[in-house]
Amino acid sequence: FHHTIIMAIRHIVMFKFSAEATSAQRQAVKEGLKSLKAKIPEIKAIACNTDAGLAEGNYDFCACVDFDSVEGYKAYATNEDHQTLIKETIKPILAGRSAVQIVLED
Repeated sequence: FHHTIIMAIRHIVMFKFSAEATSAQRQAVKEGLKSLKAKIPEIKAIACNTDAGLAEGNYDFCACVDFDSVEGYKAYATNEDHQTLIKETIKPILAGRSAVQIVLED
């Protein structure tokens, strides 16, 4: 008899954009990520925005996406709408990426 432990997951991803990235392209990344909440039911919450500019050397953009489970995160990671956004909107202006997934604890 096994107990399934449900672990809520937060996916945190940061982008550095290329010097050539326009403000319209940067805005399209933000709007595209926010639009995924309506398309991917596994997303419980999403917060994303450009860096506030308070410290030198920061990444340009961050998104935090919350899921009820590891399976929810995996569904998001492989989702076709998400993959299209990466390919068509993010990758063309991407100069660097860093990400972590953490278990949300009480």
